[in-house]
Amino acid sequence: MNPINRRRLLQGMGAAAMVPFAGESALLAEGADAGAVYELRTYTCFPGKHDALLTRFRSYEVAIFARLGMPGVGFWIPDEEPGKSTKLVYMLRHPSRQAAKENWAKFSKDPEWVKVKAESEKDGALVDVHESVFLDLTDFSPKL
Repeated sequence: MNPINRRRLLQGMGAAAMVPFAGESALLAEGADAGAVYELRTYTCFPGKHDALLTRFRSYEVAIFARLGMPGVGFWIPDEEPGKSTKLVYMLRHPSRQAAKENWAKFSKDPEWVKVKAESEKDGALVDVHESVFLDLTDFSPKL
């Protein structure tokens, strides 16, 4: 019986041989930044304000978020009622929870945002309820 050639065995296993030796950061989803957090936000609009909210996001907010270091991962509306005509669900990426807090503070005082909000809400507020949940990416999540 031939002895096991360890070198040939490890070469044949490729990257799988390294998994037991990889640190936690190597096991994060490919492309994810260590420490990054994802913020899932759900907005429920006042009656008749959904289109105005979508227009505001499409025309201004997405770009303001990106400029302030909180890029959008995705923006969704439910595909049927209830919610299709009243909800906006979106996810932002922040380098950390502290950065998220600082980003939102900058956002609330940003001159462009202050102007856009005032103009879009001249006939009343658009959002009735907003919810926010911070999420950490798991080691088995696809790249975002």
